[in-house]
Amino acid sequence: MNRKIFNLTIFAFLAFAFFSCEKDDKKPGKFENGAIVLNEGSFMQSNASVSWVSYQSDSVVNNVFENVNARPLGDVLQGGVKANGKIYLVLNNSGKVVIVNSSDFIQTGEVSNLNNPRYAVVVDGKLFVSQWNGWGQKGAVMVYNANGSEKIDSIPVGTGAEGIIYAAGKVWVANSGGYGVDSTVTVINTSTLQVEKTINVGYCPKEFTVDANGKVWVLCSGTTIYDANWNVAGHKPSSLVAINTSTMSVEKSVNLFNDMHPSHIDISVDKQTIYFGGGFGFNGIYDVQIAASSINQTPLVSGYFYGFNVNPINGDIYTLEAPNFTSAGNLKVYNSDGSGPKKTVSVGIGPNGVLFN
Repeated sequence: MNRKIFNLTIFAFLAFAFFSCEKDDKKPGKFENGAIVLNEGSFMQSNASVSWVSYQSDSVVNNVFENVNARPLGDVLQGGVKANGKIYLVLNNSGKVVIVNSSDFIQTGEVSNLNNPRYAVVVDGKLFVSQWNGWGQKGAVMVYNANGSEKIDSIPVGTGAEGIIYAAGKVWVANSGGYGVDSTVTVINTSTLQVEKTINVGYCPKEFTVDANGKVWVLCSGTTIYDANWNVAGHKPSSLVAINTSTMSVEKSVNLFNDMHPSHIDISVDKQTIYFGGGFGFNGIYDVQIAASSINQTPLVSGYFYGFNVNPINGDIYTLEAPNFTSAGNLKVYNSDGSGPKKTVSVGIGPNGVLFN
């Protein structure tokens, strides 16, 4: 082989290797292109877990965190949020937030010494975590830098700080009542970290979504009232409340049920249809148009689902069954019109939520 041909051969080989590496670098991580299922686990057993479910097939990987990091995740995985290439996993009974890469689930940070944390949101390099605190105490929003290495502030809010969302340049916190009853939403300025307003809504607000018009909707689950002997003495009704983010006031309230208490809310891809339902002992996933003043009393999807979420890309409804808290739960995927299920797979113990990776 003459020198010219040899040099061309070497150049072609190096070029192929370079472009192959470039192509490989752009491939999704092992746990991307799939649904991340948050499995609560059994209380006091430290067996919370994460499952990855492929969008394209029925392929499932259970115990993702433990397999990658060679240790258990913790006790009671309450919620999680994906932001800036990270996933923040809120461990309620462990009192911590575990931070992992969204692509490979390698742990990169941790926030500890939290008191009954519930949910989280990331805004402008800051991690906001809602927490109930102890029995008889008001809730708080704890603020850290996004890598979890530094505590920035603690913001007092209402009782049982639960769902948390970033919308219209503010952080919104649903004060669920925790061990009792609250009926307020707290609005926090993300720059000053001060409470801007407290808004009265329905009984026991739990979770938020944002519609096509920029309105913040909060699901107020209501609650069951018990007497001293734990007999049912009555109910606080459930409702959906729309908040105008410009005036920070209630614009509309839609009555749901007098004696049933849904726990979760999400929205369609076009943000015109709200879905609500799920939670312990609640039957069905319901839908309602944002312009409607009342709901259809027939569920879109029937079944006892511990949690659910809507895929923001194709509108599929990912429902989660937790038949008990000692054995595997199920993920069932329905079409946006409620037909299905078109996929059923086994996941971890007590699945309660889904992130779309």
